[in-house]
Amino acid sequence: MVKSSPSKLKKAIKLKEKISSERPDFKRSETHRFPRLGDKWRSSKGIRSKMRLKKRSRSAIVETGYRSPVIARDLHPSGKAEVLVFRVHDLDSVDRVAEVVRIAAAVGARKRLEIIQAASTRRIAIVNIRLSEKPAKAEEETAEAEVEEEAEAEAEKEPETNADQDQAEEAESEKTEKEEAERK
Repeated sequence: MVKSSPSKLKKAIKLKEKISSERPDFKRSETHRFPRLGDKWRSSKGIRSKMRLKKRSRSAIVETGYRSPVIARDLHPSGKAEVLVFRVHDLDSVDRVAEVVRIAAAVGARKRLEIIQAASTRRIAIVNIRLSEKPAKAEEETAEAEVEEEAEAEAEKEPETNADQDQAEEAESEKTEKEEAERK
């Protein structure tokens, strides 16, 4: 990773996103005719290959012009480098300011939870937390919502303030006066 200023890094990440969105799906030559070839990219090698010769209406081929800027390459969209973690001990070498953690796919559920707990105590960001592994935040949010609902219910049960009571009494007295005037 090349060191650079934060403003240059932000520009490079935006440019990387733009290039990635415009990058075509590179398909192997003749894959539409022969499904057994699959969609995996292979370079065309035939001497008469229209795709290798870049003829019009042929699929795009892999070239250097499709690459992202060097300073933004291999970075997470947050601008931090990703570190692959297999066990809790791997978190010791992580710089929480410049790096984010990605838990390896081969790690089991129990060890994933251990890594997540250790990372949260060290305040290290994890990129690939599953929804099932986020119960603590969800429980906190539901608990906060319940507390707010209880507070609203109590507010409704409480008698109105003195000013509100005075206004209500005045409105009732005006209604009764109008009714009496209509009767006369």
